[in-house]
Amino acid sequence: MNDLRTPVLVVGAGPSGLTVANELRRHGVQVRIIDRAPAPAATSRALVVQPRVLEIFEDMGVVDEVLATGNAATSLNILFRADERFRMQLHDLLQDPANFTRYQSLWTLSQDDTERILTKHLATQGVRVERGLAVTDLVSDEDGVTVSVRTDDGVVDKIRSRWVIGCDGAHSTVRQAAGIPFEGSTYQDEFIMADAELDWELPDGDLYVSPSRSGFVAVFGMPGTHRFRIFGNVIVGPEGPSAEYSEPTHEEFQAMLDSRLPVPATVVKEHWVSRYRLHRKAVPRYRDGQIILVGDAAHVHSPAGAQGMNTGIQDAYNLAWKLALAIRGIADESIVDSYHAERHPVGERLLATTDRFFTIISGQNAASKFMRTHVAPRLLTRILGRKSFRSWFIGTLAQLRTSYPDSPLNRQRGSDWKDAPAPGDRARQVDVLIDGTPTPLHNLMHGTHHTVLLFTGVDNKARSAVELCRIAERIEWAYPDLVRAHVVSAERFADHPCAVGDPDRAAHKQYGIDRAAAFVVRPDLHIGYRGAPAEDELLADLVQRLPGAHSSAGNTMGLNR
Repeated sequence: MNDLRTPVLVVGAGPSGLTVANELRRHGVQVRIIDRAPAPAATSRALVVQPRVLEIFEDMGVVDEVLATGNAATSLNILFRADERFRMQLHDLLQDPANFTRYQSLWTLSQDDTERILTKHLATQGVRVERGLAVTDLVSDEDGVTVSVRTDDGVVDKIRSRWVIGCDGAHSTVRQAAGIPFEGSTYQDEFIMADAELDWELPDGDLYVSPSRSGFVAVFGMPGTHRFRIFGNVIVGPEGPSAEYSEPTHEEFQAMLDSRLPVPATVVKEHWVSRYRLHRKAVPRYRDGQIILVGDAAHVHSPAGAQGMNTGIQDAYNLAWKLALAIRGIADESIVDSYHAERHPVGERLLATTDRFFTIISGQNAASKFMRTHVAPRLLTRILGRKSFRSWFIGTLAQLRTSYPDSPLNRQRGSDWKDAPAPGDRARQVDVLIDGTPTPLHNLMHGTHHTVLLFTGVDNKARSAVELCRIAERIEWAYPDLVRAHVVSAERFADHPCAVGDPDRAAHKQYGIDRAAAFVVRPDLHIGYRGAPAEDELLADLVQRLPGAHSSAGNTMGLNR
């Protein structure tokens, strides 16, 4: 047995597995990551990186390479007919407080590039992906999990680990070996997906969706000239569905475009093209003892909205800091249960919304066809004509509005919060002044720590910045390296080391507050607590979040010392 007493074994080196491995290392935990494939995949697969995941990549330290490698997709276009289109500029819809981000567009980046960037970053943290290792079985006991793996040449070995994280996709062997059900169904239609070069009149780089009587097709710009990711449904013939995966002919691929696009489009070159079946399935629990499921191992759904890979990365980002705190003895192991409590509802909502949308946009019954050809052009034009709806829609699509309103980690004191972000919401982005220079507020939250934000308030509801800075200093003294505290000061001068400037009160407006207030922000940039800037109340909240903070110094298991 390979008994290295690995704290965490990650199975699967796709985007979710690479994210959770990177994050665990960043949070000081030793990790191994294995994958059954002998080499990384060379096809693009998932393509769109949402703005919220760009924020995550910024925190991880890889966003610059992601931006340099991919392309911005600045608008979403719905093509009803050749002379009837609806265009949404994403920048215009990412300005309100809940949506605002430094990343004002979707980003198209081939999944193989995403994996290459994350793999390289993981190597800088001393971890390499161990390839050609396939999980064949696992056995749990009270001390951990024994995982049986088989190499490409048939040699079987065993790995002993405290925790196993299954990031091994829709056909997860970790999930199957753990006996966790994967419940759901398969869509009736088949689907064609391709990376191809098109000759047509529409510009490169944008995102296009075209509903028609025959079904739908989505065309997303990719890096490269006239290169697009193309996805659409294909009606199953009388002979029934083909195999799970097959390769359509050039003529079948072109025929799908001809029947669904309102403008002429000729396939010039196919880089790859595949026909396959789509499933909608989910597990009832994301954690089973010391076994945890992430990404497609826990939920699969239609690619509507380009949510799949992004949701898996958010799963990983949500889990890693919690598991690290538990392993390090800083938080109770029960904190790991909040991963299921927070992310399972997100997966369930995603499954329901994409399924409803997909049923309408691809269904072959008379009602769906009527909706696509007659109702949708009028209804969507009317609904999307309302900026409030467009803003909500794009913020949700961009995953900036993902929230955990029922999380067991949420706490608050006081009432009448009006437009302030609630516990479970993403912390809002806004510029503040640091040494006279405009700086994104999220920069203060990057790292592995919790962040306490103390807002002075404005006018007659304000508290002294000096007074709040004393509170901030005492909080940091109580939790060195684990908590950082900052005062967001609406006063004209903010020259204390704990204070950042908000002289135009933009941060107070962005956070929907005028009175003095405090927020505790978790390492994943979601708000855990809101209340008054009272020292005793903040320390009471932090002691619940980090109960082992003052006794964990001697616990070195799994730490990067």
